[in-house]
Amino acid sequence: MRKIKTPQSSVYSLQSSVYSLQSSVSIPKIFLIFAQKLLDMKIFILRIFAFAVIGLLLTSCKGKNGGYQEHPSGLRYKFIEMNPKGESPKVGDILHLSIRFVTEAGLLVDESSSYRLQLARPLFQGDFFTGLGMLQVGDSIHFLLDAFDYYKVTRKRDLPDEFVAGDKLIIQLKLKGIVSIESLEKERAGIYHTGEDQEMNLLRAYLEKTNVTADPTESGMYVIIIEEGSGPLVLPGQTLTVHYTGKTIDGKVFDSSLTRGNPLTFTLGRGEVIKGWDEGFAKLRKGSRARFIIPSKLAYGEKGFGQVILPYSTLVFDVELLGFK
Repeated sequence: MRKIKTPQSSVYSLQSSVYSLQSSVSIPKIFLIFAQKLLDMKIFILRIFAFAVIGLLLTSCKGKNGGYQEHPSGLRYKFIEMNPKGESPKVGDILHLSIRFVTEAGLLVDESSSYRLQLARPLFQGDFFTGLGMLQVGDSIHFLLDAFDYYKVTRKRDLPDEFVAGDKLIIQLKLKGIVSIESLEKERAGIYHTGEDQEMNLLRAYLEKTNVTADPTESGMYVIIIEEGSGPLVLPGQTLTVHYTGKTIDGKVFDSSLTRGNPLTFTLGRGEVIKGWDEGFAKLRKGSRARFIIPSKLAYGEKGFGQVILPYSTLVFDVELLGFK
């Protein structure tokens, strides 16, 4: 087998040459010192060269996977910041996240600086919930997922226009905190809506902040068409299939069919949903995307709902009418 010459073997060869030369020939000492200096310099250069080659190899290896590691489940991830002293979430906890959805080319698809999501058990091996279960409060992480699998399998929706089958999706997020039921109760007590007058003050401030110029309906809700659909309007008694994300007026998400990956089906005009939905969806066509701003009198009123929606809460829904029959 051919022996490969390395920089280190070259160093040994040079050293032995100098020593053999010194022993076999009588050379003035000053020349030997000079030769030794040259040898030392060459050894130094060879060592720098060797380290440079190793560095290039390591960089090349890192560049191939972008610094991502692979979880035993197959999930690819990259920690940006780790907080080993942070609290770990458990299934059922409400996670407070900042989150961004980005293409591999760096194009921003969606983001939220304050997003709440309940940690569920993984739907399948290596899914998004698998990754969330790895985190501790204060951690920042990137997940590299197949865009088709994430949107079609996990979220049960079409690929956004920014992707085609085979593309990768990068989810960049930070676990900002874990919200317990007790914390929600304290939050509820701290910002309790005392009446409809206060609700209207908050609504006016929201409309001004978000530059809403549309007029309210006779009942007082706002229907803002983001993308017009096609075909006839929905009629009472028809069954609708919709996607939605519900937020309180301060921007906190309390429910989303997109997160669960399952659209909601209901019958229009039968009281199966809040009054604001029956009114709002009656103004939409198939394929429409819209925003509903619904005052509490058309939602959950003076009682609120559970631990998330406070009394006298105006709600904001981003909706998409997928179809009806």
